[in-house]
Amino acid sequence: MPEMDGFEVAKRIRKFRSRSWPLIIALTASADEHLWKKCLQAGMNGIIRKPVLLQGMADELRRLLKRANDGV
Repeated sequence: MPEMDGFEVAKRIRKFRSRSWPLIIALTASADEHLWKKCLQAGMNGIIRKPVLLQGMADELRRLLKRANDGV
C-alpha cells in the first residue's frame, strides 16, 4: 500500500470499529522486539512473524479467537 502502512490502516479501521472486531493481525518479517507494542498501540489484536510456521500461526489464531469469544 503505497499511501499508508499497516499501522495507519489499523488506526483508521479502529476509528470506526470496536477494538475486538474485526480482528487485525499483523504479518511481519521484522525481528524488532518493540513491534508488538507498536501493533497494539495501532489497534491490532495480534502478530504473526515470518517465516510462518503452521503451529505458530494456529496458536496465535487460537489465542485471538478465544479472547474475542471471551469478550476481551
